Amino acid sequence: MSAHLGRRFLRPRYVFFTAAHLWVVDERQPVAALIDPHTESLAGLVAWTDLPPALPGSGPVQIAADESGLWIQNRRDGPLVHIGTDGIDRSEYTEGHHLIGAGRAGAWCMTTTRRNNDIAPSSDIPPRTLRRKPALLVTKQGGGMRRVEVDAAAIVSVEFDESSLYLGVEHDPWERVPRVDGAGGKRAGFELRYSSSVLQIPLHDPPPQRIDRDTYPHAENRKVGYTSEYADASYNENHRRKRAFDGDVRWYWGKDPSTRGATIVRSLRGEDPSPVTTLMLPGIDVAHGVAGGGRLWLVARTATRPAVGRSVLSTGFDGGIHSLITGGIDITDRCWPVGPEPLDRHGYVQYCLRGLDRMQFSDKVDQVSATYVGQWPSGRIHVRFRHRDYPGLVLTARLNLYDEQGNRLDNLLSYASAELGEQADTRAYPPVSEAIARVLHV
Repeated sequence: MSAHLGRRFLRPRYVFFTAAHLWVVDERQPVAALIDPHTESLAGLVAWTDLPPALPGSGPVQIAADESGLWIQNRRDGPLVHIGTDGIDRSEYTEGHHLIGAGRAGAWCMTTTRRNNDIAPSSDIPPRTLRRKPALLVTKQGGGMRRVEVDAAAIVSVEFDESSLYLGVEHDPWERVPRVDGAGGKRAGFELRYSSSVLQIPLHDPPPQRIDRDTYPHAENRKVGYTSEYADASYNENHRRKRAFDGDVRWYWGKDPSTRGATIVRSLRGEDPSPVTTLMLPGIDVAHGVAGGGRLWLVARTATRPAVGRSVLSTGFDGGIHSLITGGIDITDRCWPVGPEPLDRHGYVQYCLRGLDRMQFSDKVDQVSATYVGQWPSGRIHVRFRHRDYPGLVLTARLNLYDEQGNRLDNLLSYASAELGEQADTRAYPPVSEAIARVLHV
C-alpha cells in the first residue's frame, strides 16, 4: 500500500465462527482477524490479497462459511476461493456462476435465468424447446466443480439457511393466457406461464446428480422469489440474516418496534418459548452476527455516529455485553495495492464540489458549502451546513470520492443527497456535546 495512506486498521463488517475461531472480516480489504473464542484475544490474521478485488458496480462480495474456513467470490466472473487459517488453499472457476452458500458437501454456485417472453398466436401451442436444462455448480471434494442439472424450465430464485437450499423453479404444467397491456387492454397473442414451486435441498448431504420435483420436498411455506429481509428492520425470528444458531441455542435480533432506534437481542434454548436472555441496545444498528462456543458476536455501530465505524460486541447467557478490541488491529501490510491516480481526478473533484455546494438536500438546512480536504485517494469532500434544530452550530459531513484501491465512487451526488437528507430529517446526529469549536462532525 502506498506510504502516503498511512496505517490501516481493521474495520469489522462480517463475523463467522469456523475452524474453532471467530473470524472478523474487514469491510473493504481481503483480511480477517482470527479471534480465540475463549479468551477473545487476537490469534492471528488471514489475508487473501491474491484474489482480485471486486470491480466498481459489480455488486456485493459473496462469502459463505464451511467447517474449515470461508468461501469467497468477489465477482461473478472471478475465481471462487476457499480461505483456511493459513490463507487461500483452493480456487475454482465457476463458469460465470456466483456463490450462494456452503455446507459440509461443498460450495454451491448458480446463475438466475429468466425465460424470454414466449408469445404464440393461439393458446394450444406448446413452449419452445429448452436448449439446456438449468443447473447449479457445486465444488467436489477432491477439487473442481460438478454440474447439477435441475429438471425445470428455469431457476428464478435461490435462498439458503443453516441447513438447506431453497430453489424457486418454473415447471410444467404450463398454460397460455391472453396478453394485456399496462391499462388492461387486450394485445395480440398468448403469453406462456409455467407453474412454480420451491424445492428444499439439504445443504450438508452429498450433492445430488440431479434435482427434480419428485425427489426433493416442496417448501410450502415459501414463495418463489427473494424475501425482503434487508427491507424489514424489525425483530423477526424468520430472518436468516438476523439470527444465529449454536447447537440448541437460537439467537435473534432486530429493531424493537416499541422503542425507537433500539435493537433487541434474545436467546432461546431448545423448544422453550421463554427467552433465556433479552438485551436492549439503545441507538445500535447491527450489520452481522454469529454464534458459537456459547456466545454471540455482533458487528454493530451507533446509529448517530456512523463515521466512527463498526465494532464487535460479545454477549452470553448472563446478559453482559462488551466490545472486542478490534479497532487497533493493524492490517496495513495485508491490503490490496492502490492503483494509479486517475487522469481525470481533478475534474471529478470539481464536478462533485459544484454539485454539492449549496445543495438543498433538506428544508431544515441552509448555508450549504463544500470543500475538498486531503490527498487522493483518501481525500474527502467536507459538506458544511446549518440545521434549524441546531442553532449556533456548523454541521460537517465528510464524503469519500474514491475507494481504498483508488476506484471512483460513482453516483456520489445522488447517494449524498439522499443520505444527507434522511439524516437531516431524522436528526440522526451525534450529541451536541461532541461539537468542537461549534463544529459538529456528522
